[in-house]
Amino acid sequence: MKNWSLLVLPLILGCRHAPAASEGDAGAPPPVAVQTADVTEIEVPALLRVSGSLRGFREADLAANASGRVVSTSVERGAQVSAGQELAKLDVRAASLSAAEANAMAESARTQEAQSRVDCERNEKLKAAGAISQAEYDRIATSCRTIPLGAEAATARARLAAQNVGDGIIRAPFAGVVTERFVEVGQFVRQESRVVTVVSVDTLRLEIAIPEAKSAEVKEGADVSFRVAAFPDETFHGKLRFVSGAVRATTRDLVAEAVVENADRKLKPGMFADVELAAGLRKSPSVPREAILQRDGKARAFFVSAGRLEERVLALGAERDGRVAVTKGAAIGEKVAVQDAGKLANGQRVR
Repeated sequence: MKNWSLLVLPLILGCRHAPAASEGDAGAPPPVAVQTADVTEIEVPALLRVSGSLRGFREADLAANASGRVVSTSVERGAQVSAGQELAKLDVRAASLSAAEANAMAESARTQEAQSRVDCERNEKLKAAGAISQAEYDRIATSCRTIPLGAEAATARARLAAQNVGDGIIRAPFAGVVTERFVEVGQFVRQESRVVTVVSVDTLRLEIAIPEAKSAEVKEGADVSFRVAAFPDETFHGKLRFVSGAVRATTRDLVAEAVVENADRKLKPGMFADVELAAGLRKSPSVPREAILQRDGKARAFFVSAGRLEERVLALGAERDGRVAVTKGAAIGEKVAVQDAGKLANGQRVR
């Protein structure tokens, strides 16, 4: 028994001093080296979320400005028109006859005026020679003053008659798109009847309703960005140019308009817009632009936390001097990976 005890003791001592393997590090990949930057505070424009709607920069409901039956229409909805292009034509035969009569009367009046000038000159000579009485002289002098006035009135009536003929052709006042046509061939229209609606679309107005509480923060020249349902993944931009001088009493809001360039004509008047409007400045955490990774339609970044990488989805704000404001997902003082973000993985150990 004594010899057995001596053999067992060295075995026990040997087991007691053997090093134990770490379970957390067994088979784990080595730490990765990453370059980091601090999350810092920057000042960015405060964004006001409002709704708006698009309108043509110029819109016109064209009236006939004459009475008559429609004899032709030259455009349909959606037609592109240029300034001065004929859109519709009325039957103006009666107006043409009236214009011819007015022109004849005006020519007759001008002839009488020319003869009157000769008579008036003769009247002055006869008066100077004492060949006519004062009463006769006064009668002719009065005629000399009234005949030119009659000629002017006849000329004005002729011009009005000619305008009535011209009003029988409805023309586009500016280049744009026909959005509505209200008449058909054979329809009788009056001076107040609407014929077509023309809208200019190369430049649009974005009409925005600003809540009264935010009205003091809205200034002309502010940047405006917006989205429309037809292009959900695209952001459009404009400049705030017109701001109403009064708050509407019924809705307690301020109407403002941004000017939006639309050379490709993707945007249409009447579209509803989800608008972000710059209104003052605010402080926000920010990360470098190169730290942001777009994946699955969301902005992400890798932060260093407790020696490991932590992937987060970020809500982003405006960008300034190479840094992007983060409205949700980051805190000032944290460290964010700025190199090879696409090659990193959540949970990786870092050194």
